Amino acid sequence: MLSTRRKIFLALALALLVAPAALAQKPSEQSAPKAEDNYVTSKMFQNRVFDVKNRDPQTLARVLWPLTSGFKGAVVSPSDEFRTITVRDFPENIAVIEEAIRRLDTPEPAHPAIEFRVHMLVASNDDAVANRYPAELGDLVKQLQSSLGYKNFSLMGSQVVRSKEGRTPSENRGVADLRLAGDSPANKNPVFYEYMINSITLDNTGGQARVQVGEFKMDMKVPLSLNSGSITYQSVGFLNPVSLREGERVVVGTMSIADKSVVVVLSASTIK
Repeated sequence: MLSTRRKIFLALALALLVAPAALAQKPSEQSAPKAEDNYVTSKMFQNRVFDVKNRDPQTLARVLWPLTSGFKGAVVSPSDEFRTITVRDFPENIAVIEEAIRRLDTPEPAHPAIEFRVHMLVASNDDAVANRYPAELGDLVKQLQSSLGYKNFSLMGSQVVRSKEGRTPSENRGVADLRLAGDSPANKNPVFYEYMINSITLDNTGGQARVQVGEFKMDMKVPLSLNSGSITYQSVGFLNPVSLREGERVVVGTMSIADKSVVVVLSASTIK
């Protein structure tokens, strides 16, 4: 009888010794995920190299990346040099990406070229200056004489600039002879100008083409005489959006320079 009680006592004591050790086990050791939960071995992944025939590989890769599995080791790597996209992922994700490339890597629609005509007119009330401008601007000049209050308009310069739809800017620069009032040393120096046509889109709604210019930036550097007798150049200009129908002549902006104003007129036509 005594031997049986001793055995029970020893068993209880042993249980009390083991239980604290089990309870002391760290929770992270009990529930830590397996190392391979977010890791894929090379045997489960496949590799494919896709040729890109029409679109930009970098842009196309940004569209394709969300189609990957997202697992560690998944790759969508574009190459501009070889015009390829290398993909490493599960076979089913590669199949989805292959279908996306087939649908997206198509030729871009042809965009017609756009020819801009830029006229720069000098407006003044100087009777010694005769009206001299292209005949095509006759109606527009009559409106400007009434709205701006200047009697005479002379042509400072005209250019033809070709561009296309998109955000690639078209620029032009030149030198003009613009005589200001008075007989100062600055009047013997030329005027420098440059302009930029940027963010061009075509809208054919209604059957008549309309050209949208997001930014027409004009900058002109005008010579000024200082009291010290030296000459410095002052920058004047404007930055405006423009919307015009094909063949329409629109005043983009004006710049006041001493007793004169420079008026910039823009027209556009598409070239198929």
